[in-house]
Amino acid sequence: MSFLESPLQEKYVLKKKICVLGGQENYKDEFQIELSSNSLSIENKRNIGVNISKIDYLFKENEKFEFLLWNIDCRQPRAYLRTIFYNGAEAIIIFISETKVDQFLQYFNEIQDRISSITIVFCIILEEYTIDEIVHKYFKIDEFESIIKANNIQIAEIFESSEILNQICSISLKRNKSKELENSYFINFIPLDLLFVRSDITDECHDYYEPETRNVNISKTINTEQLVKYILKLNLNCYLESDNWLKFINKKLGIFSIYLKNGNVYYYPKVCEKCKDITCLKYKRAPFFICIEAEKSIGWTNIQGFEQNEILILSKILALIEGNENNLPRSVLKQIFNINICEKGIK
Repeated sequence: MSFLESPLQEKYVLKKKICVLGGQENYKDEFQIELSSNSLSIENKRNIGVNISKIDYLFKENEKFEFLLWNIDCRQPRAYLRTIFYNGAEAIIIFISETKVDQFLQYFNEIQDRISSITIVFCIILEEYTIDEIVHKYFKIDEFESIIKANNIQIAEIFESSEILNQICSISLKRNKSKELENSYFINFIPLDLLFVRSDITDECHDYYEPETRNVNISKTINTEQLVKYILKLNLNCYLESDNWLKFINKKLGIFSIYLKNGNVYYYPKVCEKCKDITCLKYKRAPFFICIEAEKSIGWTNIQGFEQNEILILSKILALIEGNENNLPRSVLKQIFNINICEKGIK
């Protein structure tokens, strides 16, 4: 395993959150214990529904990751809680029993309805069946085939748990370089005796229990096609960098970009635009993510296919194009002003 050997090798660390789901609780607990450099007691998961640990991981030379692993209890008594732990995750690992491969569809639909821009790694644990037997029994079903083809799901056979982290690291670095944040999917087949160092780990897979949805605002994938159509009709002072990125300039504040798939806002500060000092740490880190949260509300529109999530992005665009010190929320202005403080000027 390519775990971190010397913390002095790296100049910076990529910090990411990973959630672990699935009905095989003992397997998930052992996976967390084996990989983590430090961890809360597993009893913590039984008490509040999640256990958090840290993984220091050296993917390649000069590419160090610090993962926070959220091991989520998926049993029936805790099922209603688990979706509150998804927020901010870079990836989700789902352990699937070879006897309950149909749970792939249930977890796939659950996450698709709630999270965009994420890596999902399904790990089918082999105990008695072969890969060919499972593929013949499940993957030839029309629904399985259509989902795998439509989402370009990569299927692989792996032989140790570190390969799961390698997949997540690889996709994370690609996203950092390309700026495109589409969902990425893997289905891994891994023999149980190769997954864990200990050979005495056993488990009985629980059924899938759907999380509570009656009182929860589900964050669905953005309808970008409909959103772009309305933006173009409004003839706003902005332009599409690509199918998913919208860019516009605020004359007083700087350059803003919005990723249309999830509404994330990124800011290139005015102070850096003028300076162009490529040795400056602030210049290297630009553009900066800016948090703009919506108030809880329902029923903004009755236009089919153009609902709250799409209107939220449109409101961000309008607010930032016309924004100034007098009309933007204080929380947003504080972030902008803090970013515009030039370290060179202070020195």
